[in-house]
Amino acid sequence: MYQPQPAGPDRQAVIRKYSCLVIILVVLVVIVFSILLLRYLRRRVSAPEAGPTTTTTMPAGARPGSVLPGAPGPLPELSSKPQPVTGNYQGCPAEGDGGDPALNRLKNRVDEGAYFPVQFDAFVQVRWPKTIERKARDRWSSPDAAEIARYEGTPVAIEGYLAGAREEGPESPNCHGADDNFRDFHVWLVKTAGDDRSNSIVVEVTPPVRAHHTNWRTDVLGQIVKKKQRVRISGWMMLDPEHPDQVGKTRGSIWEIHPIMKIEVNQNGNWVDLDSLR
Repeated sequence: MYQPQPAGPDRQAVIRKYSCLVIILVVLVVIVFSILLLRYLRRRVSAPEAGPTTTTTMPAGARPGSVLPGAPGPLPELSSKPQPVTGNYQGCPAEGDGGDPALNRLKNRVDEGAYFPVQFDAFVQVRWPKTIERKARDRWSSPDAAEIARYEGTPVAIEGYLAGAREEGPESPNCHGADDNFRDFHVWLVKTAGDDRSNSIVVEVTPPVRAHHTNWRTDVLGQIVKKKQRVRISGWMMLDPEHPDQVGKTRGSIWEIHPIMKIEVNQNGNWVDLDSLR
């Protein structure tokens, strides 16, 4: 009868070799799986969230330049949004003269929208993928760009109070123009009069839009701050990835209203266009 022979030294070496290879392969599979799991969990944690949102379409007959009727509500997630309209401003193209051309084009849009009244908290609570911070848009991943596109370009109107207004220095969207006509105004919108800027929404007045509004001046905005007048700011929702370090200090989010297209002040329960105030 045949009796199996004990494995010789060579056979034992082969077995040990293949056992080691199997162990190494298993370890590599575990490592790769762990990396993929961590990346998935990180994306889930940092993916945009909003409190609360609603999917909708632009109402038929909505008039550009107007605020849609109704009380402020959830942030709408529109099935389609107006494409930005831009132009050349005093020799400066919409792409600016440096930085992120795609971001500059959004900052320099000049078209009016029909603005959805949105609750302050619903706007400021929208999050974003951390992986887009301080990155030009052509470096964003497709999933990140798709997440931002859910809300960016939504025409919104938000009520609150101004906590400050300041003229900025030369910037790439405005071709680093030295003249005041090429300067943005940074404006801080807060929920309640007297709030600090740590939970504010940054809303920006841009040169191409300001050129059509003679009353949009820092001294006029400063008086609104001083008098603690309630305002309604309408414009385009835009994400600016350049200032995440300011969140919780001088802003509540890197989501902005940029550019502002309409500024109104509440007088005796009525909304009055800032251009009409004297």
